[in-house]
Amino acid sequence: MILEKYLDSCYLELVYDNYKEEYINGLDVNNFDKVYRFLQEKGFYFINDIILNYLELFELAIEDIEKSLQELERELGSNYIYEIGKNMTLLNRIIDSSIEEDE
Repeated sequence: MILEKYLDSCYLELVYDNYKEEYINGLDVNNFDKVYRFLQEKGFYFINDIILNYLELFELAIEDIEKSLQELERELGSNYIYEIGKNMTLLNRIIDSSIEEDE
């Protein structure tokens, strides 16, 4: 189980409360790892909270996430990660943007 590698038992339990087990078990382990490392390298200090509330982000291609983050950086400034941390609903823009591109 991929999430056990990253989350403590408290977060893990909360994720299972938020998402169906079938969905969690269907996550692409390799892509999850890539997105996790990418966010870590970018300096996201709230990755566990992202997993808890925006697990869909870990299904996206790195290229799509990076493109959306560049747009957010232009809009929010160099402190964009901190701003996303204060208002995690901004992550919906990354997810929505990726979905729109796939259509």
